[in-house]
Amino acid sequence: MTDQDAPTRRFALDYDPGELRCGRGCVADLDAVLAARDLDSALVVTGEHVGANADVMAPVEAGLGDRLVGVFDETTPAKHLATGLATAERVRESGADALVAVGSGSSLDVAKVASALTSHDDPRAAAERAVDAGSVEVAPDGDPVPVVAVPTTLAGADLSVIAGVGLTLDPAGSADREIPNGSASDRRLMPTALLYDLALFETTPKGVLCASAMNGIDKAVECLYSPHATPVTDATAMRALSLARSGFATLPEESMDEGRLYDAVAGVVLAQYGISTPGTYRASVIHAFAHGFSHDYDVHQGTVHGVLAPHVLDYVFEHADARRDLLAQGLGVAGSGDHALAQRVVDAVAALGDDLGLPSRLREIDGLARGEFPSIAAEIREDGLLPAAPEGVDPTTDEIEGVLNTAW
Repeated sequence: MTDQDAPTRRFALDYDPGELRCGRGCVADLDAVLAARDLDSALVVTGEHVGANADVMAPVEAGLGDRLVGVFDETTPAKHLATGLATAERVRESGADALVAVGSGSSLDVAKVASALTSHDDPRAAAERAVDAGSVEVAPDGDPVPVVAVPTTLAGADLSVIAGVGLTLDPAGSADREIPNGSASDRRLMPTALLYDLALFETTPKGVLCASAMNGIDKAVECLYSPHATPVTDATAMRALSLARSGFATLPEESMDEGRLYDAVAGVVLAQYGISTPGTYRASVIHAFAHGFSHDYDVHQGTVHGVLAPHVLDYVFEHADARRDLLAQGLGVAGSGDHALAQRVVDAVAALGDDLGLPSRLREIDGLARGEFPSIAAEIREDGLLPAAPEGVDPTTDEIEGVLNTAW
């Protein structure tokens, strides 16, 4: 129940985030962060490109010092269960008692999956069970290896108790079929600490950084109209939108303004604060629409968000109030009536995408044809986040296709 319910007003928020540190050079604190938790050794989990980037890895390795026992640099955007298992096996081989996930959401998710697998006496058997069960479980009586998150993108996959993963232990053998999606979800998978180093965000390619920021800030939009909203998530989401307005315009710049970069990073931290809690995830319809493009198209989820978020919001406002007044306050806009206010909110969200230099039409996505909309709409309709839309918002497949056509 949320503070919107009448006549009884009440809310509950079961949320236990890891320690947050944000600032230029804060990865130098890694040794102290691990020492405070009696963690003696760490395996870095990252992707090939980040792992080869000395501007990222040198300060991370220096921050860890003698606690670094190895680097596993085999994560990919596909986030296969096989990679999580390989990571868990490296943990056992190296004796690491912590995982330091460095990079994008894919590395963070793989680290959480590996953490879940390490809670079992036999990680491989647990992974095999996950393929059949559709999810990666944390052993009830096990202790998953703690994760420390060092994000280099702004998608907001870090302050979370969940992780997505492709359920295959043989990615090469699965190339000719669609790999089913699965997840890991447990309060023990929340990173024990999260370090947002401004210097590391400066190393991220602009296209990735800007697209990820749109994905991240849409979490604030959805937190506000979620059926599971609370006064706490209202406050953090509204401040997130305000910081995004201040900071996002600098992200495409070759030399980013320090203060605005800090605002952008802090805004995305707040956007995801409280969005992921045990049994409840506060993202919904915008994310469901973007998921329709996640399997068959080589496009960043944030790029899809940039195109679709204004159009999805326009549809949402046709069917629900969706707390447009709070959205307007966070986005710094006003209107003389419900319709005018909704339009100003839609325009403000579109302006965030413009600040980030993102495409504004679906036709700009390489490899996408309008004739594919029926199958995309069907996939969106089945997305697990769609039922968490605001009350009154329950789009049919035809209505979803209509939104896609409007965005074309």
